[in-house]
Amino acid sequence: MKRAEGPRLSAILLAAGSSSRLRQQKQLLRFHGESLVRRSARLLMSLDLATVAVVTGCRAKPVQEEIQDLPVVISHNDAWEQGMGSSIARGVANLPEDVDGVLIAQCDQWRLERNDYFRLISAWNSDISHIYAAQWLHRITSVFGPPVIFPRNLIHELKNLDEKRGAKCIISRHRRTTQFVNMENAAFDVDTEADLEALPSGSWRFPNS
Repeated sequence: MKRAEGPRLSAILLAAGSSSRLRQQKQLLRFHGESLVRRSARLLMSLDLATVAVVTGCRAKPVQEEIQDLPVVISHNDAWEQGMGSSIARGVANLPEDVDGVLIAQCDQWRLERNDYFRLISAWNSDISHIYAAQWLHRITSVFGPPVIFPRNLIHELKNLDEKRGAKCIISRHRRTTQFVNMENAAFDVDTEADLEALPSGSWRFPNS
């Protein structure tokens, strides 16, 4: 993978869950003919990062087959059922030790584009000692979530996350050094069947349809 100039940033793509609320594995859901896990991995690969690690778990084989031709690091989490924290910790453990930051992404944010990631990375480049998280408006409330970049000095906290909890607890502990980047496209994900029903018709299909 081509190394970007300046600070070294690696990415973790979370693709380990069972998508129980959706009743289908979202990683394999196809959007305009491309699985969500492949689309997300391809976008991250286009950013010239130091490393892109994809964390697999539930039904790891078909997920891995979707990205087997991409130069990503496959990081399998045997303990995926224990929660998102375990997948983040597993992914971080497989990254190079000399990175300056870690970008954590989820594969179901289907409206994210390359420019969204570029804006987040550009903001982080202005001060690589801070956390940079996506922020969007939910009804009348501003909320935040992935994608998010954590600086090098917090990598040890990612490695030691509680198995059931995600990385928001780290952001809560470090709010003074957290910056937010407006990213309305990050608001769109696929967690439930209702999320699918709200999507443009004709764009989606399940892997067996």
